[in-house]
Amino acid sequence: MRHLAALVALVLWATSPGTAHAYQPEVNFQLNCMGCHLADGSGEAGRVPSIRRTLVLFSALPEGRAYVVRVPGVAQAPLSDEEIAALLNWMARHLSDVPLPSGFVDYSAAEIQRLRSHPLAEVSAERARLLRATAIAER
Repeated sequence: MRHLAALVALVLWATSPGTAHAYQPEVNFQLNCMGCHLADGSGEAGRVPSIRRTLVLFSALPEGRAYVVRVPGVAQAPLSDEEIAALLNWMARHLSDVPLPSGFVDYSAAEIQRLRSHPLAEVSAERARLLRATAIAER
């Protein structure tokens, strides 16, 4: 009976709302991003932008990095700053059609914390400006 009580206590603790569950970045992508950006990051033309051609290129520019972190889906994600940094770094390495440049700078939790507290209001306009700045044509 004591073992059953201990097991019940463990299950209740593990499923309580305040208990943090750390997932690998690819699981966080599946849970938080894939529903809109699709499994391969290609998005939905005219509705959800692809990250395949833009994430790495945007990440090379200070204003592009700010954009990536400040889009509502990232800034308001129910993930810690550390989890978002790991997720963005994983996405850059696994979902990009653009190879990582040799000087690629990983996102850090401190950078995420600083930027995500100011979500973007004009997402489309900022994306269009960055596309022009990086000379990327949307597919």
